[in-house]
Amino acid sequence: MADEIVVAVAGVSGFLGQRLLPLLDASPHVDRIVGLDIRDPARRARKLEFHRVDVLGTDLTPYLRDVSSIVHLAAAIGPLPDDELFTRVNVEGTRRVLGAATAAGVTKVVRPSSTAVYGAWANNPVPITEDAPLRPSPGYLPAIVDGECERLLAEWASAAPGRTATRLRIAPIVGVGARSLFTAVATGRAPVRVRGASPPVQVVHVDDAAAALELSTSVDLDGAYNVAADGWLAYEDAGALLPRARMPALPAQLATRVLAVSWATGLGDAPPALVPYLVHPWVVANDRLKLAGWKPRHSNDEALLLASGAPDPSLVPWVAGAAAVTAGAALGTWWLTRRRGHRGR
Repeated sequence: MADEIVVAVAGVSGFLGQRLLPLLDASPHVDRIVGLDIRDPARRARKLEFHRVDVLGTDLTPYLRDVSSIVHLAAAIGPLPDDELFTRVNVEGTRRVLGAATAAGVTKVVRPSSTAVYGAWANNPVPITEDAPLRPSPGYLPAIVDGECERLLAEWASAAPGRTATRLRIAPIVGVGARSLFTAVATGRAPVRVRGASPPVQVVHVDDAAAALELSTSVDLDGAYNVAADGWLAYEDAGALLPRARMPALPAQLATRVLAVSWATGLGDAPPALVPYLVHPWVVANDRLKLAGWKPRHSNDEALLLASGAPDPSLVPWVAGAAAVTAGAALGTWWLTRRRGHRGR
């Protein structure tokens, strides 16, 4: 039917895709869902028409005929040790989705980004609005790649009239199944602690993030929108809601060395470029999205309490033993360097 509303979800079997699917299935604004992924979804839906495809290796155009909007969730969650692979999956995947949208005549594309694209800087405003420039912290590839994908979407939207490119800059997501590095940091499971650092803490519950994605399919939201719980928590207040950190606080320079050693040796999954995000503020305002009709159901403290209520040992890919070995190795290297320096004087 010509007036049928069809939403395509690339990456429908992933973490966010599975939370979005029941919302689209229940939406009176959606007649049909075209799901694309390299693996079958664990959750099915009445309106779902699933196709097993690889965004990087398949011509997506035939699957996007008569589609009203595309939600592009098919991405690698970083950081990964292989920078080239991570960049190719995310940037080239976005290019291919946009190219297929153009070929199929789709005029709306929605893609999640991250509030990390603003970077963590001492002079960041608190909170950051969508008008702020994107300046990811140097070396933190996931934020840099998100910024590049946002550029591609904006470029695609401006290339022809009537196109809408929604970029949802999402705060660290918490909830059952959330396993990103920033989820670990927000829920008190950072691989290192930085002495003297007390940045404000802000998250969003996974169900609120999925609701923002669903809203973007029914309302034309062109441009960038921050997705986060209202306000933020003081570092100490957030810490009171979470399990007590066992890692000792280290000077920023030493914390950077610890992460550099663990990243280089494969003992840890956090690059040293993470450290600025552990030190400086990067919380955002969500007023623009709320004016568009979105309202978070969970506050920061509610979301953190829900996340910390049932500890998940698989949440963070590193383990305490590996972290201790890594810290010991880095401390040993630092001590030997200082000894050699004293002997040379």
